[in-house]
Amino acid sequence: MRNKTTVGDVFSYIFLFIMALFAGFPLLQVLLNSFKVDSEAQTRPLGLPKEWIFTNYKDTWEIGGYARAYFNTLMIAFFVVIFVVVLVGFSSYALSKLEFKGREFFTAYFFVAISIPGFSHIVPDYFLFNKLGLIDSRWGLIIVYVAIIIPFSVLLLKNFLAGIPRELEEAAKIDGCNEIDALVHVTFPIAKPIVMTVALLAVVRVWNEFLWANTFIQTDELKNVSTRFVKFVGEYNRNMARIYTASVIAIAPVIVMYTLFSKKFIEGMTSGSVKG
Repeated sequence: MRNKTTVGDVFSYIFLFIMALFAGFPLLQVLLNSFKVDSEAQTRPLGLPKEWIFTNYKDTWEIGGYARAYFNTLMIAFFVVIFVVVLVGFSSYALSKLEFKGREFFTAYFFVAISIPGFSHIVPDYFLFNKLGLIDSRWGLIIVYVAIIIPFSVLLLKNFLAGIPRELEEAAKIDGCNEIDALVHVTFPIAKPIVMTVALLAVVRVWNEFLWANTFIQTDELKNVSTRFVKFVGEYNRNMARIYTASVIAIAPVIVMYTLFSKKFIEGMTSGSVKG
């Protein structure tokens, strides 16, 4: 039977189209302004460029030191994702599948950790990391980001794993697997969508984070994309074309990631909610 399009469907499509324009138009205009000369970007911020200036990207990339900033951010994100996936995977499996004393306490602990804003403990953390020699260090940021990302990720993955029948792991044990083998070869493949969602959220969090990076990193060579962008805007606040270009350079990877992995991201979030 043919699916009939109702009036409600039409209004839903119109609403979604309007929301897409509302979200996409500012991004498109920032992209267009990055190809304008500075005078045109300031006097005509809307519309197509009269003359397309492609050298803005080369100049901004070199002047802003974005090659180094990209390297720093990607390196930090790489290690953060590895640590988060491993730690969150094992802890979520334990909280959702294993019976042990204090399981409810740890679950409540992660809920409380989510509710505490990061800026409330940034000062004591700074002095602690300073004594440990981790200020102005990539590893200091990696530790902080892993600690920040873990609570929400644990609860998200735990919710998904709780919906996977325990009989699957028991069957794997009968075939000779231990608990870790069952997790790696049975549970993790099933939970692949939500694991990819956790990894994607971790990368985006690292890429966009500014407060901790600006506080812990002081050397220009170690600055990430967000801190480099703020510094660039402060130095070239009179050149709007370069600011628009720097904005595109800073946000382009996040947009590309969401575009490429949006299906997996939605699949992971929705499957987790259904199984919970």
